[in-house]
Amino acid sequence: MSTEKMRPQPKLNRPTIDTKFRIDYDWWDRSNRDLEVFLRSHLCEEHRMQCENLENGAMADHVDLETGEVTRIPMIQYFIINHCSQQADYITSNTSLVNAIFLVFLANGNTPLSALELGDRLGRPAKTILRMLAGQRVYNGIRPYYGD
Repeated sequence: MSTEKMRPQPKLNRPTIDTKFRIDYDWWDRSNRDLEVFLRSHLCEEHRMQCENLENGAMADHVDLETGEVTRIPMIQYFIINHCSQQADYITSNTSLVNAIFLVFLANGNTPLSALELGDRLGRPAKTILRMLAGQRVYNGIRPYYGD
């Protein structure tokens, strides 16, 4: 047996109920998944038809109402944030939890939220949300956010 002191093992940074999450858009590229196709499936009927003629990669200016910051975002996300997410059937009782969480992030411009905040918005238990998001599997690119 060695006489060296054992080094303490670093603690894993396990998400808690207060850990913020957000969509990691790079995950979609790394996973070879088509984000645009997925986003189109969440458009309202009006914008689904409008997007049939939309050029791939079309962008729009988005103004953050809290900070005034202007960023360029894909036109599909612009439609979702400014119109589709305001419709009564954007998130329904039949929407799966993982899709509902994803839709919340789309609607809020991907502002990081904790399991508690998501639970409040969706009327679902925060512990259930945390268990799903903190597991080994990454759902729709939703990952812990520890800052840039």
